[in-house]
Amino acid sequence: MKKVLFIRSNPVDPDSRLEKEANSLIKYGYHVEILAWDRNDKYKISESVIELEDGNAKIYRFGIPATYGGGMKKNFRPLLYFQYCIYNWLLKNIHRFDIIHACDFDTAFTAQMLAKKYKKKFVYDIFDYYVHSFKVPKLIKNFIEFLDHRVINNSDATLICSEKRKEQIAGSNPKRLIVIHNTPKCIIDKKVKLNLNKSKIKIVYVGILADGRFVREIADFVKRNSEYEFHIGGFGQLEEHFKLLSEDYENIYYYGKLRYDETLTLENSCDIITAIYNPEVPNHYYAAPNKFYEALMLGKPLIMAKNTGMDDIVVVNDIGEVIEYNIQSFEKGIANLVRKSNEWVNIGNRMNELYDREYSWSEMENRLISIYDEI
Repeated sequence: MKKVLFIRSNPVDPDSRLEKEANSLIKYGYHVEILAWDRNDKYKISESVIELEDGNAKIYRFGIPATYGGGMKKNFRPLLYFQYCIYNWLLKNIHRFDIIHACDFDTAFTAQMLAKKYKKKFVYDIFDYYVHSFKVPKLIKNFIEFLDHRVINNSDATLICSEKRKEQIAGSNPKRLIVIHNTPKCIIDKKVKLNLNKSKIKIVYVGILADGRFVREIADFVKRNSEYEFHIGGFGQLEEHFKLLSEDYENIYYYGKLRYDETLTLENSCDIITAIYNPEVPNHYYAAPNKFYEALMLGKPLIMAKNTGMDDIVVVNDIGEVIEYNIQSFEKGIANLVRKSNEWVNIGNRMNELYDREYSWSEMENRLISIYDEI
């Protein structure tokens, strides 16, 4: 049995992409463990178990307080300490693993040094391209990109989340490059729905609660329009903001952090899914947001921002609205969707067909297992 270690710079509580990949590997006979960063508490290390559909995975978390979305400037010391923890932990435990699967540059740089030293296979999974975010100060972006390309070039396999991301890593020379879309595996009965108000139009967002994702703006719109509800879940900088809003407004509901099956059930119970990211962030142009794929699988009309990942798919297939990143355009987009509410069933059918044809998790799972078998 081949043994795989995933490394992630969040607590994996939840992390849908990592958990799907880990589950698929377990399903096909790999032993999986996870090393993660809990930014919400302070402790040396904790050990627990994540229960997945096809088996369990041990997870080791370092408790290093830091801010989600705070950028490298605010999190520089915690980030350095996290690298130190990765390095020391791997020194003691790397002999137990055959393959290191590092997610993003903030785990891959340190992990690859030890993987190379101890001749372990190395998989680099790029969720977000590091220098195309607001995390990295301009002065060191070129240097970080140089290091990132070196990690790509020295990896046994590099995973990206959309075809468009090939443009983003131009200049690197990956040995093996494969696209694993952020598509969900259906883990709910789509006939089961929460008992929500059927007379209201229900907008939903579940994910990181931070500026740049248009969630404040949606809440402001819903506050002014009582015929709508906003159902929001997740964690991040704006948690307290939405908790207070939900207490003050009867048409705003805050659910906190949700398991992935709970996320899908909530989205399945609402009418419109939003995946609206600030197009000024380069990573958002290349994004493959979970909510896009979740909307396809669930057959829910989608609102996205122009010049962000997958917006062209929405337009070509007429499965939602693509808007400018401002409240006026959002109001027009939501009004257009509501006027077409009698077409939502047909829109949903087109979305389901597109998911089955091009983005199903069974296809992504085959790609993942094939590359693992190859290396």
